[in-house]
Amino acid sequence: MKKIGIIIGVLLGIIVLFNLATHFYTEYLWFSSMGVTEVFLKPFFAELLIKGILLGLAFIFLLVNLLPLISVLELPGIRVVKDNETVTTKSFKFKRIHGIVAAFILAVMWVGLLPSIWDKVYLYLNSSPTGVVDPIFNRDERFYLFTYPLLTAVSGSFISLLFLATVPLAVGYFIALKSQIYSKKERAVKYAKTQGAIFLALFFIWFAITRNLSMASLLLKEGSRYYGAGYTDIHARLPLIRFQQIIAMILAITSLINIKVKQLKFMGATAILLVVTMVGSGIYAAIIQNFVVNPNEAQKEAPYIAYHIEGTRRGYGLENIKQIEYPLKKDGINLEVLENNRETIENIRLLDYRPLKQHYQQNQSLGLFYEFVDVDIDRYKIDGQYRQVMLAVRETNIKSLAKEAQTPVNHHFRYTHGYGVVMSPVNKVTNNGHPTYYLRDMPVTSTVGINLERPEIYFGELTNQFIVVNSNYEGVEPYHGQAGVELNFFRRLLYANKFQKSILLLSSEITPESRIIYYRNIVERINKVAPFIQQDSDPYPVIANGRIYWIVDGYTTASTYPYSKPKKGINYIRNSVKIVVDAYEGTVDIYQFDKEDPIINAWKGIFPGLIKEKEEFPEYLKPHIRYPLDLFTTQSEILTVYHTQDPAQFYNRNDVWEIAVERYHGNEVKVEPYYVIMRLPNHQEQEFILKRPFTPMNRNNMVAWLAARSDGEHYGELLLYHFPRGQHVEGPSQIESYIDSDPYISSQMTLWGQGGSTVIRGNLLTIPINGSILYVEPIYITAESRSLPELRQVVVFYNDVLVMEPTLEGALKRLFGEGEVTRPQDPVDSDDEDLKELVQRINTAFVNMENAARNGQWADYGRYLEEVKRLLESLEKYLND
Repeated sequence: MKKIGIIIGVLLGIIVLFNLATHFYTEYLWFSSMGVTEVFLKPFFAELLIKGILLGLAFIFLLVNLLPLISVLELPGIRVVKDNETVTTKSFKFKRIHGIVAAFILAVMWVGLLPSIWDKVYLYLNSSPTGVVDPIFNRDERFYLFTYPLLTAVSGSFISLLFLATVPLAVGYFIALKSQIYSKKERAVKYAKTQGAIFLALFFIWFAITRNLSMASLLLKEGSRYYGAGYTDIHARLPLIRFQQIIAMILAITSLINIKVKQLKFMGATAILLVVTMVGSGIYAAIIQNFVVNPNEAQKEAPYIAYHIEGTRRGYGLENIKQIEYPLKKDGINLEVLENNRETIENIRLLDYRPLKQHYQQNQSLGLFYEFVDVDIDRYKIDGQYRQVMLAVRETNIKSLAKEAQTPVNHHFRYTHGYGVVMSPVNKVTNNGHPTYYLRDMPVTSTVGINLERPEIYFGELTNQFIVVNSNYEGVEPYHGQAGVELNFFRRLLYANKFQKSILLLSSEITPESRIIYYRNIVERINKVAPFIQQDSDPYPVIANGRIYWIVDGYTTASTYPYSKPKKGINYIRNSVKIVVDAYEGTVDIYQFDKEDPIINAWKGIFPGLIKEKEEFPEYLKPHIRYPLDLFTTQSEILTVYHTQDPAQFYNRNDVWEIAVERYHGNEVKVEPYYVIMRLPNHQEQEFILKRPFTPMNRNNMVAWLAARSDGEHYGELLLYHFPRGQHVEGPSQIESYIDSDPYISSQMTLWGQGGSTVIRGNLLTIPINGSILYVEPIYITAESRSLPELRQVVVFYNDVLVMEPTLEGALKRLFGEGEVTRPQDPVDSDDEDLKELVQRINTAFVNMENAARNGQWADYGRYLEEVKRLLESLEKYLND
C-alpha cells in the first residue's frame, strides 16, 4: 500500500512538472515566433532574481534571529505509563539544523506570498526626472509615478517579514522561559530582551520611514471638495506627521539603548506621546478645519484648489488644451455658405452604427459562421474627395455553426479565418433607406478603387481559437504568411497537452509544413507582447497597401499622480503608443506617439527595441490615425468641471457643465463622442475631428463643444470652443423636445408607430458651420414585415426652424429656401435598388459555387449552396412583401 502511494505521488509530480514544462516551452515558442522573446524571458528572470535576493535576505534575517532561540529551546519530556509505571520521556533538544530548516521554510513562505514587484523595480531603475515637480514638497513626477509605488511595496513586504519572524520567536521564548534548567532560562531572558528591543527598534525605524510615504499620500487623498492636500492637511496633519517621525526615531534609539541601560520610563512616556499624536491628529485637524478654515474657506483653500485643478488637467493631458470663444453668428448659414462647406455637408453622418450593423449582418455576412463584431468609422480619399466612411470586417464565429458541425476539424483546421471588409459612405442610402456600398461581397468588390489583395482575416476581435494551417484536409485554403509555430511530433504532443485536444497528436493530416497559430485575438495578442499597455476599447480596421490592418490606441496609466482626481481607479493617462496588427500575418508593431510620457520611456528602457519611434510609423497608415475614443471620452467628462481654472469659480461650483443628452430608443442618453469631417472656425481645410457638446449643469442649452484633431501635424490638439456668455444656443435635448412638440413630425411618428413600425431616432449631430450650428437627426423606421431599420427621414434644425424631409439635401433646400419641398403624405417605397442588389448577390453566390466545384473545394461549395438557398428565401419573402 505504501509503494502504491509513492507511485501515485511520483506520477502526480511528473504530471505537474510536465504541465509546467509544456506551458513554459509553448509560451517561449510563441514569443520566439513573434520575435519578442525578451518580453517573456526578462520578466521571468527578473522576478526570479529579485525573489532570490529577497529569499536570501529573509533567510539570513530569520536564521540570525532563530539561532539564539534554538540554543535555549528544549521541549520537556512527556509522562507516559509503561509497564504499569509512570515514566518521563527524554526531553527534545533543538539543534542548529532545525533553525536552518525553519528559517528556510519561513523565508520560502514569505517570498511565495509576496506580490510580483519586478516591474516596479525595473521601472524605477529605468526612470528619469521629468522636470515637473509637485507644489508642496517640490518632488519630481518621477517620485510619484515610480518611487512611491516601489517604496509602498517594499514597506509592506518588510513589515510582513518582521511580523513573520515575531510570531515563532514569541512562541519559542514563551516555551523557553518555562524551562526548568536555570542556565537556559537565564539566557532565554537575555536573548528575548535583546531581540525584543531590536525588533522594536526596527518597527519604529520602519514607522519613521513610512511617515515620508504618509506625507506624499496627502497629495493623493480624497477631500470633501477636491483631491489632494488642503489647508488643514498642510498646516495641521503635515506638522504632526513630521513630529511623529521624530518621536519614532527617538523610540528606535531608546529601544537599542535599553538593551544595556534601562530607560523604560522615558521610553514609555515617549511611546504614549506618539500614540497621543496619532489619536489626536484627527482632533487637531478638525479644530483647524472648523475654526480656521471654515469661516473663510474659499480664501484659505484657493491655492490648494489651484494645485488640484492644475494637477488634474495635467494628469489627464489637458494642460495644453486651447480654449476659444466660438464666433457665434445669428445668420451664419445660407446656400452660399453650404456650397462653400460642401465637403462638410457631404460627410454628415446619417448612418447610425447600430442599425448599420444589422444591415451588414443580414445582407453581407454571406455565411452562417460569418459575423460583424463592430462597425467602425474612418476616412478615405474617394475619387480625390475626403470621405468619411463606416466599415466592418467579416470575421468567423464558429459558435454560429450548427451543433452537428461543432467538430475539432471545423474549429481548428477548416474555418480558420474571416474574409473581407464591407464599407459604406456615411451619408448615402438607397431609395429604400438601406446603406450603399463602397466595398462588399465575397470575393470583395469595390466601386471606388480601394484594392484589397489580402482580404483574409486570421487575426481579429473574434479569432479566439487556435488553428492549424497548411494541413492536408480537403477544401482548406493554404496560408502563405509567416505566423505561427512549426509542428513536429514533440511539439504536437506539447500542444495537445496545452489545449487538451488529442487531434493535434493523432491527426494524420498534419504535415511538417503545418503551423499552429494561437493567441489570435488582437486584444490578447497585444496584451502578450506589451502587457504594460492598456488598450482602447475600439480597435479599428484600416485598408492600406492592399491589406487589412488593425490600429489600436494604447495607454500608459497611473493612480499616484499628485493632486489629480481619480476616475475609474486612475488619475494619469497618456495615449503613449499606437499599435498596428496585420490581420493576415499577425505581426504586432508598437509606435511611440508621446515622447514626453515618463512611463513609456521607462518601459522602452526595460525592453529596448520593442517600441519603435513615431517617425517609423508606416506612411500608408498615417492618413488613418485618429484621436482615441476612450481617452477623449474621459477627457471630455473631466472637462465638465475642470474647464475652469479659477479657484473661486471651482469652489462655488457656478460653472459646472454636463455632457449633452439626446434621445435614443425613447431613452435619454449622453451624446457619444462622434467623428466628423468639417472645417474648424478660422481654418481653411476640412479635417477629421472627434467632438462632443456640453450643456450647463441642470440646463439644456449648449454652452461649449470639444474638438480633437486627427489629421497631419495637428494630430492630438484639443480645442474647447465655448459660446459667448449671454447668448442662447440650443442643446441636443432641446432639439429633441422641439421634434417631439412639432405637430407634423410628432403626428407622423405616431402614425408610423400605430402601423406596426418602430421609429428609431439616430444620433443628433451638432454641426458648427460659419459661426452657426446646424442640427441633424436621421430617422429610421423598422417595418413590422421587415426586421431591418430603414433611413426614411432626416430632421434638420436651424435658427428656430425645424424641417423633416426624406433626404438631407431636401431638408437643407427647404430650410434655406431653394424651391419648395413638400412633405410626403404617403411615402411609397422605391425597391428597385434593393431588388437589384439582391439579384446581384444571388448571381455572385452562384458564380462562387461554380468556381468552388471546379476547384474541388467542396466545403466552400456547400457554404455557397447554403448562401444561395438563403438568398432565394430572402427574394421570395421580398416579393411577397
